[in-house]
Amino acid sequence: MKINNTTNLEALKAYGTNAAERSHQAREAGEKNQNTISIQDKINISAKVKMFQDIKHAALDAPEIRTEKVEQARQQIESGTYRPDYTVISDKLLSHSISAKI
Repeated sequence: MKINNTTNLEALKAYGTNAAERSHQAREAGEKNQNTISIQDKINISAKVKMFQDIKHAALDAPEIRTEKVEQARQQIESGTYRPDYTVISDKLLSHSISAKI
């Protein structure tokens, strides 16, 4: 919504712009120093967005190769005890959804 008449105090109150109201009152009082009144922008990040940001940072900070998993698989292969689950492998290969592959 666009407000054309910014001196309308009722419209400014409706949008919570108390700083703009003080600025208007200061102009009416004839004060010359407008630098003492400032309007600041504020951003609120929801808890879900913060959680997704944390997950993204954790994923980017994680190593690409998990050496402990590679070492465990290497030892199982060398000892002959490695038994892959072919059903799980085929389901992931044939899945259409990327989220199911993860």
